[in-house]
Amino acid sequence: MLLDVRELKVEFRTRDGVAHAVNGVNYRVSAGETLAVLGESGSGKSVTAQAVLGILDTPPGHVTGGEILFHGRDLLRMGAEERRRIRGTRLAMIFQDALSALNPVLSVGTQLGEMFEVHRGMSRKEARGCAAELMDRVRIPAARSRVGDYPHQFSGGMRQRIMIAMALALGPDLIIADEPTTALDVTVQAQVMDLLAELRREYAMGLVLITHDLGVVADVADRIAVMYAGRIVETAPVHDLYRAPAHPYT
Repeated sequence: MLLDVRELKVEFRTRDGVAHAVNGVNYRVSAGETLAVLGESGSGKSVTAQAVLGILDTPPGHVTGGEILFHGRDLLRMGAEERRRIRGTRLAMIFQDALSALNPVLSVGTQLGEMFEVHRGMSRKEARGCAAELMDRVRIPAARSRVGDYPHQFSGGMRQRIMIAMALALGPDLIIADEPTTALDVTVQAQVMDLLAELRREYAMGLVLITHDLGVVADVADRIAVMYAGRIVETAPVHDLYRAPAHPYT
């Protein structure tokens, strides 16, 4: 089992009181599998992902219970430095808003290359070459001539491909994609989802796809976990869930 989230609980402590955002979430992901976490805005999908990655804003967010087992080891019991090493190298995330996630004053080649410099000890020239290869891998046209371009010079779909390239850079075992197609038109959505599915098969990695769109997950997910009010209320293989949903919310 690649990822096993057990009875995860997260709360936000504010001046107005305590908000229980995640109330005992359980889900599992195997290598080579795509799990779609499906639910409306505010159901706790992204907060769960942030807790798994260890990027929850604390304060006000606090993990108050449960386990997050990655390759059998509880991430919540690791030290900050060890968890930082795992994040990016073995566990990566594709964020919802690529324009906000990318640094506007650095070229995309610099941002991609930095990962190879920091984690692989490459020279700047070597890292830039790897960045261009990655951009080509996620099908950015004329990648080598665009490696010096800045985020604002790319379309929304191309920026999302750069985010996918960043997530793939160090060959992670698991990628969490948080609403990766939200701001894209339908045609570009399909292209991005096809690319993710292809890369997942090629690299035999696990993929957690967070979304509120039933249509997006129909062709790419193996299983769906339906989330409502901070809990997983139903989990089923994708075709079973569409054919015979068991929970009223689904």
